[in-house]
Amino acid sequence: MPKFRYEFPPMEAHFLEAPTAEAAVRFLRRTYPHNSEAVLTTLRELPRWPEFWKIVDHQGLVLPRPAD
Repeated sequence: MPKFRYEFPPMEAHFLEAPTAEAAVRFLRRTYPHNSEAVLTTLRELPRWPEFWKIVDHQGLVLPRPAD
């Protein structure tokens, strides 16, 4: 699954995994309804993955982290 990075507030990185970029956008629009455009401009797909992340489904809903 693709991995993404976004910032909010500025310079504070957050990470998530989503099946599509559209699912990541839906999640961000739902999470930051009043300033989603500012947050969306920081959204980037990552080639490598950090240890901490959020996984979202096709609807942009957060899924539990898989057991290691």
